[in-house]
Amino acid sequence: MGKADRVLRWARGSWPLVAVLIVAIAALALLPVFARPPSDLGVQAKPRIKQLIYPTFGNPAIIKKGTDLTIEFDPSDQKKFDKRLPRVRKFAVTARTSISAYPIAMRLPVQSFTIGTSTQWPEYSQVGGQGRRVYLMTVQVPRALPVDLYNLTVNALLTNNEAILDAQPHSLQAVDEFKDHFSFVQLTDIHIWGPENLNVSGVLHDRSGRPDGTDPTRKGAVYYQKAIDEINTVKPDFAVFTGDFMYGQSYFLQDQGSPWGETTQYEYEMLWFYEETMRLDVPVFLTTGNHDSFAEGSEGAHEDWFQDWRCLFGPLYHSFDYGDYHFLALNSQDWPVFDRTLVDLDVSIQSPKYKGEFSGGGDKWEEGITPERIAKLDESKFTGQLRWMRDDLAAHQSSKMRVVATHQDPWRKEGSGTMWASNGSDSAGFFGAVKTAFGFGGKYGNGDGRLAAVKLMAQYKVALEISGHFHSDFLEAFPWLDRTGQVLCANTTCTQFNVDGISRAYPGYRRIWINNGKVESVNYAEPSWSYPLYAGTNVGGLTDLRKLEAPAVATAFNPQPGNATDVTLNIQNTLARSLPGAYAEFPMPYLSGGRYYKVIGGTIAQARDLLGNPVGVLNHRVFYVYTNVGPGETRKVRLVENDVPDKVAPSGSVTVNGGAAAVTGSVVALGISATDNGSGVKDMMISNTPDFKDAQWEPYSVGVQWNLAGGPAGARTVYVKFRDYAMDPNVSDAASAAVNTTEAIK
Repeated sequence: MGKADRVLRWARGSWPLVAVLIVAIAALALLPVFARPPSDLGVQAKPRIKQLIYPTFGNPAIIKKGTDLTIEFDPSDQKKFDKRLPRVRKFAVTARTSISAYPIAMRLPVQSFTIGTSTQWPEYSQVGGQGRRVYLMTVQVPRALPVDLYNLTVNALLTNNEAILDAQPHSLQAVDEFKDHFSFVQLTDIHIWGPENLNVSGVLHDRSGRPDGTDPTRKGAVYYQKAIDEINTVKPDFAVFTGDFMYGQSYFLQDQGSPWGETTQYEYEMLWFYEETMRLDVPVFLTTGNHDSFAEGSEGAHEDWFQDWRCLFGPLYHSFDYGDYHFLALNSQDWPVFDRTLVDLDVSIQSPKYKGEFSGGGDKWEEGITPERIAKLDESKFTGQLRWMRDDLAAHQSSKMRVVATHQDPWRKEGSGTMWASNGSDSAGFFGAVKTAFGFGGKYGNGDGRLAAVKLMAQYKVALEISGHFHSDFLEAFPWLDRTGQVLCANTTCTQFNVDGISRAYPGYRRIWINNGKVESVNYAEPSWSYPLYAGTNVGGLTDLRKLEAPAVATAFNPQPGNATDVTLNIQNTLARSLPGAYAEFPMPYLSGGRYYKVIGGTIAQARDLLGNPVGVLNHRVFYVYTNVGPGETRKVRLVENDVPDKVAPSGSVTVNGGAAAVTGSVVALGISATDNGSGVKDMMISNTPDFKDAQWEPYSVGVQWNLAGGPAGARTVYVKFRDYAMDPNVSDAASAAVNTTEAIK
């Protein structure tokens, strides 16, 4: 009997076993199909970043008016870098104010576009040796655009006449100038969750369920809403958030009721955070934390939350500029996916690792720091994020300052690296003792790259590093390698209530002042305390957090602006420090007959007019008002109609390059001066021709970069006229200045 016959006889006699094997193999093959979550489950089914990949909500652009912005647009939305991009014939871009009951929109002229490699997603800079190929679109941010925060909308028309429309909220901040004396705020460890979070550390003080649009008791993350209100009044130049925006360790799937139904915890909480943050009226740069970085494995929607981050906010790590100041937003959760995958341990849902890690050819974990270990590190062998960090810092040594934002500080404490160490925060305190008792404490860290990051910051002269994770304030520094300066490390308290009782830590934020390339201030109070978010906080001592209800800075309009011609804003500052440049917007009814509004107790920075119904008729003017509020002061800012109309036009003058008789090149500096004895100078219009053809009104400014008219060398004239705040405005005669060009202008 041959071998084939023996196999056949065995199969006939063992057919039940064969049948079971066939069914088992088929079941294994079909398991991914049947185990796959519903198609609408998870963040990747609801991405907020599609074709418009820069600027984004979490990686916005701050642009000086009158200059260009490069937008990155991927019409394929496939993230498959080897595929050819669809051909675009035409782009149109619109900016619309982000936070306003009376929004305006303006086209941003498209100067040019080409296909190139993304510069804003460094993690994609080397994919298969090619990089992410996208459309690089250059648009001008007009000087006529008011200083404000804007949503961007891009409309791409393909060569086959298919149209692709995509938008990003809060992605553009237009500014008049980049300041050398400016401030930004840091918020960290916001931890959005509601009563559905049954974790023992899930303090519910000043928070409730996610608003569903019908139940008035579901007020949302009230503590975070109060924080946003305070930041909107403080009005920093921008905000940096350093991770842990949700919780994500209580459940994989849960029915949250209408309108959400069954969701993953990440989807529910992170989209909740996204919605709440839409109330923030300053650009915000987001950095991922450990709670934002987990993966679900075979649970939930089977998502890796790194990819979810890219779907919502942007790249996992990146850099940005505010004028001459350079910032790096790092991903200190640079663990492989299997180390970030959550496991249900019955008593908790946990990942194998959640302490700091910068992968990419750096050092292996070892506690402490020595000069010898730092010197031994070979930067030429760095890969991934560490290589990018090295190259990015090296390329920006001419910047006035370099700042690093990261969730975990690789230095803390005295170089010991407690935010990297397995025997750090997860095994300390009461909850650490509980974890240790169950066998979970002291195993979640010992990541790579700690000293590599420290060395890069010291070698490339980072002036400031900001971090979170520990939910408390702490300040220390380590020297640059050449000993000419230091890296100041500021660890910041959480935004949420960390406990429901007596505590030395409190909900707060850090306001950081920079002055001419130096760190001027990072503290509310010495030696390291952050700004408190609640009145009654005993900064530096013990506070009963259960009693905190009133915000530290509160505002109230009387009456609500919109229809009244006499409106007062009360700003109550319970802080022991002043609030310079506290901000508010006053939408007021448009007047006529030369009437206008005056401000008492503040300064009008600019105003914009709004068209309404009937179409083309002005119906409101929104005033941007600033004031200084002293420590413990309640400041009243009043906008009221003036008693006497303004019937007289302003007057003004203009010079070219300080009155020079001749210039070289097309770009000149205009010196502009105007006065108005009534309502004040509001706008100006500049032109190279006396008919002001194609010119636009723009906010009044005393200094402007201007392009002279093209043509052969010889005489040029620049014309400027002004209008005031009267309604309808009085317009001046044109002022002019002549100059000779020494060469032809194309």
